[in-house]
Amino acid sequence: MKSFHFLLLLALVKASAIPEITSPILPKSCLDYLHQGLTQNGFYVLVDNQGHPFMTYCDLSYEPGSAWTLVMSWQTAKFRDMPYFKTKLFTEDAPINAGSPNWFIYRETLARMKSIRSHSTHWRATCDINNLKGIDYEDYLRGRLGDLDILKWEGGRTCFPIDYVNIRGKAAGSGTTMAFWQVPNKYILHTDSTNTGCEFYYDANPIVDFFGFYGDGLSEEFRCSAEPDSTTQWWFGSYLSENRIFQNISQLLGV
Repeated sequence: MKSFHFLLLLALVKASAIPEITSPILPKSCLDYLHQGLTQNGFYVLVDNQGHPFMTYCDLSYEPGSAWTLVMSWQTAKFRDMPYFKTKLFTEDAPINAGSPNWFIYRETLARMKSIRSHSTHWRATCDINNLKGIDYEDYLRGRLGDLDILKWEGGRTCFPIDYVNIRGKAAGSGTTMAFWQVPNKYILHTDSTNTGCEFYYDANPIVDFFGFYGDGLSEEFRCSAEPDSTTQWWFGSYLSENRIFQNISQLLGV
């Protein structure tokens, strides 16, 4: 069975013009590719924890020293009312175009998300990354799975520490708390402009949502929803070393 999976993997690699693997070990995370010296963003083959191969999208260069796997992306305004991106939680299995990652309507299976999560230390949310040449950390959110495991937690307004956040230029660094919602049959994971009593919030009236749900409203000043074709993404990722995490955070905050 292992030999079959390996042959299938090689076939997928050749068919998709993916850089050839330099090791017979089947990669389980985008970080495995980064460890092999690959730094080109694009489509790669991973295997889940059961040894089954699947296609994914890896960001190997936008944040130096880290690798990120795309697990969800959608055209915010056009698809915000679809349950995949509005009411189906990260804790639920609600795939669409699974195994065929794209920017406009994509959500991986819960089983694959769990596999990717098990080889990750962080999650992040980005805006309109398909229209950017890189990440400038504006309208960007990153957290540690040890602080908030988005594949397990469900609840109403709750303050969690985050790694870094920037909403329309208002930013905060590691350990700052901000509010999240993820409620069954109501809200996918997101934050909004409510003054929650947490250390960080972005004030807007009427209320608008950030990085998901979008049922309260869209902000024309927020990159994920500024244009009709703007997109929202969620990722799991890891760093080559803890030093790269601290270095990146220090650079963002101007330390």
